[in-house]
Amino acid sequence: MPDEKKATAEDVIATLRSIDERLRLLNQHFGIGAALARADGSVPAIASDADLDGKYGNPEVKAKSPRDWTGESMQGKRFSECPAPYLDLVASRLDYFADQNVASENEDDRKKARFNKLDAARARGWAARIRAGYVPPAVDAFPSDAPLTADDVPF
Repeated sequence: MPDEKKATAEDVIATLRSIDERLRLLNQHFGIGAALARADGSVPAIASDADLDGKYGNPEVKAKSPRDWTGESMQGKRFSECPAPYLDLVASRLDYFADQNVASENEDDRKKARFNKLDAARARGWAARIRAGYVPPAVDAFPSDAPLTADDVPF
């Protein structure tokens, strides 16, 4: 294909700048890859993989199901074990409570707002992972979990 125009170095640089700008916009909008705590103290919209894999990244559902949830209760399950639509509703509810707590005159309520925002971001992060095909690892039973019989005792 001798008639095909070859890209110049300027074309490549312009394309890379365009990609970089789009990635910046995505990061700014969705918080993708953002650290758990930003310099300004804000919380990303979607938790990073580092946060989700961290100590507090997979919280247990303790509250009752959101008002619009029609499926079975998820109380007692971890975010990673819940369906994505459920987690979307949880995130929306946590955002609502965070907004209520920010407006409160009580200092403890204002502190709770940050944790509500963090958990909302984690719910969105787990929903995205689940939509991408995440499957919780199977839990292997320990041998000590099986009931013992007289034949199992060596003496």
